[in-house]
Amino acid sequence: MDHGVRTADGGASPAEHPAEAQQLAVRLEYLFAHVQPLGRRHTLQEVVDGIKDDGGGGDTTLSVGRLSMLVNGKVPNPTVGTLRSLARFFGVPTAYFVDDDVAAQTMAQLGLLNALRSNDVQAVALRAAAVAASSAHGLDLVRTLVERAGRTAAGTADRPGGPAAPPD
Repeated sequence: MDHGVRTADGGASPAEHPAEAQQLAVRLEYLFAHVQPLGRRHTLQEVVDGIKDDGGGGDTTLSVGRLSMLVNGKVPNPTVGTLRSLARFFGVPTAYFVDDDVAAQTMAQLGLLNALRSNDVQAVALRAAAVAASSAHGLDLVRTLVERAGRTAAGTADRPGGPAAPPD
């Protein structure tokens, strides 16, 4: 028999599922930090208004107070409708909130998108595209440099005294 404390809306108290509540809070925080089409972080009110304006499911209403509780890890078990609405607003799959593999993949994609949006990455990409377009040798050179950068990031960079030479 369940003797857990229930909240006013019938849900379990935060103390019963702190890990779940914190996991949801972390995933929501990641979305707030990385999904910024306005060039800045969304406010809680903007998210609530966006969900109301979307009308995509009509299956949930979300208040700023309730969203604040979700973001702060005080609600371990929101409704499926709430998760769907948040997923629609942020443009992520609903499974992002409950599936670790989907969350990891989505976070990686959002991180990459944010990196690509940075001016430095865009400038490098444009220069690389110009070099690659200039000749077949340029394309090979860009490929080699990207592979080296990937190995360096992965900690398997070419060792001094034996670097791989770019193709001729």
